[in-house]
Amino acid sequence: MRRKRYQNGSLQVVSTHGKRKMWILQYRDGGSKKYHTIGLFSKMSKSEAQQQQAEFMKEVNARTATAPDPNVTFGDFLEGTALPFLRSKWKGSTRDTTENRIRHHLLGEFGKEKLTSLALKRLQEFLTSKAAMLSKSVVAHLRWDLRAIFRLAVAEGYIQRDPTPALFTPKEAKVGVKRVMNRKEAQQHINALPLRERVIDHLALFIGMRPGEILALQRRHVAQDCGELSIEQRLYRGDIDDPKTSLSKRTVGIPSQTAKELREWMELVPKQPEAWVFASENSLKPLWRDNVWYRHMKPKLKTVGLEWANFQVLRRTHASLGHEAKVDPKTAADQRGHGIGVALDVYTQSSIEARRGAAEMLEQSVLSGEKPEAAEAESKAQENRSEAA
Repeated sequence: MRRKRYQNGSLQVVSTHGKRKMWILQYRDGGSKKYHTIGLFSKMSKSEAQQQQAEFMKEVNARTATAPDPNVTFGDFLEGTALPFLRSKWKGSTRDTTENRIRHHLLGEFGKEKLTSLALKRLQEFLTSKAAMLSKSVVAHLRWDLRAIFRLAVAEGYIQRDPTPALFTPKEAKVGVKRVMNRKEAQQHINALPLRERVIDHLALFIGMRPGEILALQRRHVAQDCGELSIEQRLYRGDIDDPKTSLSKRTVGIPSQTAKELREWMELVPKQPEAWVFASENSLKPLWRDNVWYRHMKPKLKTVGLEWANFQVLRRTHASLGHEAKVDPKTAADQRGHGIGVALDVYTQSSIEARRGAAEMLEQSVLSGEKPEAAEAESKAQENRSEAA
């Protein structure tokens, strides 16, 4: 706890450049020496100047008595101010992952250091050291964490300047390989699973639903003909929560084969509106993602060599194969429940065949003088021949 310090200030008579004498009050505010002009020496007695001095210093002391401690450590600020505030706006999944990351990396590194001593060089050196051992995504998240913490420190008056806007994710940070399935692998993925898991696979692969959205479905969310679904909630570690973002609360269209599989499964689901579509063994709670993946899906997929194609891969595959099939990007993004920029930049990956086809199209249009439409047709034919082979 910061010790409250009260001061009277120092009343002085000072000659200005115009040779006029003034009553000047010298005092400290936030560790800095400051001056306050009270009035003309010739127009004010000492007792009057002292009275104004007392009134002014009363305001200064009231302000500094509640001022943040300039010697607070990063750890104390994090535990006492930053985390309680940030938790109030985080969803459950964000809270768990982000707080664990902040505690493990940031608190462990800076916990005992004074918040005011953490300058740009020190913070950037930290990110550079992390880039040598962590993925680019994790390092980028640590940079965002630091920005959120230091912005709050400025807003609360603990620091005067925020060094974090100049931070950058080092180029040395490792970029992980984000795998997707091709069409043949997607078919194998589906065919390896029994009915319940196959329906889950269809919803993830052809609609792009998140696992938490799939497992939070209740009968009331499914249209009678299984032609559409209302996504109003999600499941995270056994708890029902709101969808991840405002765009995630949506209605999605179900393609015909997926609707057929879903109708077959819905015959086995209790008829009550609140019944879970994918219930646990006791039927009172929904399945957990890890349980359905590790116990029921991954062992089956291992037999066909696709145990690496988890829910994240399914979501990326949905975006990538949809892009190759020329599905409208906005429609696909609306189905998945996020913005079109995220759809193209994060989830969509073009195959080597598509890249080769694009290069072939450009080459033919330039060298042979063909129209782009003819070049595209030839490129498509070549891609089909490659797949058949």
